[in-house]
Amino acid sequence: MSKVAVVIQREFLSTVKRRSYLIVTFGMPFFVSIYLGLVALVPAMFMAQSGAQKKESALVDEAGVVHAEEIATLDGEGIDQPMRELTKRLGGTASGKTAAAMLEQTAGSARLVVFAARDKALEALRSRQVDKVYVIPADYLKTGGIETYQRSDASFGFGRARARESLEKLLGRSLMAGSVPAELRPRIEQPILGSASKSFTMKDDGTLEPLDIAGRIARVAIPGVFAILFLMSVMVSAGYLLQGVAEEKENRVIEVILSSVRPDQLLFGKLLGLGAAGLLQLVVWISVASMATSLLAATALAVLDFKLFTGCLVFFVLGFLMLGSLMTGTAALGSNARESQQLAAIWSTITIMPPAFTWMGILDAPNGTMARVLGWFPLTAPITMMLRLGTGQVPWWDVLVAAGLLATGVYLAVRISGALMRLGLLMYGKRPSVREILRQLRHA
Repeated sequence: MSKVAVVIQREFLSTVKRRSYLIVTFGMPFFVSIYLGLVALVPAMFMAQSGAQKKESALVDEAGVVHAEEIATLDGEGIDQPMRELTKRLGGTASGKTAAAMLEQTAGSARLVVFAARDKALEALRSRQVDKVYVIPADYLKTGGIETYQRSDASFGFGRARARESLEKLLGRSLMAGSVPAELRPRIEQPILGSASKSFTMKDDGTLEPLDIAGRIARVAIPGVFAILFLMSVMVSAGYLLQGVAEEKENRVIEVILSSVRPDQLLFGKLLGLGAAGLLQLVVWISVASMATSLLAATALAVLDFKLFTGCLVFFVLGFLMLGSLMTGTAALGSNARESQQLAAIWSTITIMPPAFTWMGILDAPNGTMARVLGWFPLTAPITMMLRLGTGQVPWWDVLVAAGLLATGVYLAVRISGALMRLGLLMYGKRPSVREILRQLRHA
């Protein structure tokens, strides 16, 4: 273990002290923040400007179904009270005014102006006084169809969609006026009000409890986040692993190292040292992103399921060790850096593709045959078990079996990859044959 510790320390420190590593680790969040800020600023400014200059839509009622008093009530609606409070708070700063304008542009009802005749409405459209013209023809009650007029250079936007929604709401209220009691009209417009509704869940013993939407979302989000971090960590750390192996193979330093360290010790040390450097880089990026979205991070902590978190963490660590060791050992067989990357990509494809294509089936039947086979097979177990754990339906013995098989897979992967590394690194400039690879695997 002392030799492994020396390899870990050497690989980790030599990597984190590189100027390129420091630039990517600390500079990437800075440049990404600037880029995302610029990408978001242009649409925000455009939407704010279009919101300040938005035009009204004309309405011509040839069927005589629209009630004038309903137009007044429609104009008084729009942004609800929580949204109004938010826009009021945002309006104090320049960036807040831009965000408030975006909210005003994307929320609320559009203004409809009634014209007595079709010709006058079309003339207003031609002179750009209105943005669009809606005509309710005389046979509307029979056909249900309306006519829409707009300019040929009209652009797409939220305002036009809101105008159509406002017109539909206006027609519905006008048709109900005088024939439906006022107290029933809100229920006809919105039969089920989410804020006033209640949902419950039933346990196996028949007891009922309120539905915890945040908890259910967290049970799906935590495995999803772990799966994404697993893929990112493998890709980031694999780059450092392959780079380190390729450099030592090209400068022939590996021959001196293997004279004092066993191949499996060298592999495990490289895996932990370079893997730690890659994970550190990932932690820095996630920390910066979490600080940028502190509200989201606080909400996630409030609904965090620590048992689920621990289970996902176990499969994350074991999966990283197994996949990282296999990728490193296989990459050592390549005669150049490109060939090493192609060989290493085989393992990541086997690990990622089956769960990616069957995730819906896994979530629908977490204890089915397919889910159990993929969960017990070490190469597909990490992502599959994260998805299964998120359902909350996997028995504890199933989790222990999957973890035990994955731990066994880690041990075998380290032994096999150590033998492959010794064979590939010592045979410099020569590609080992299949017979030589099988002989090394038998010795391992």
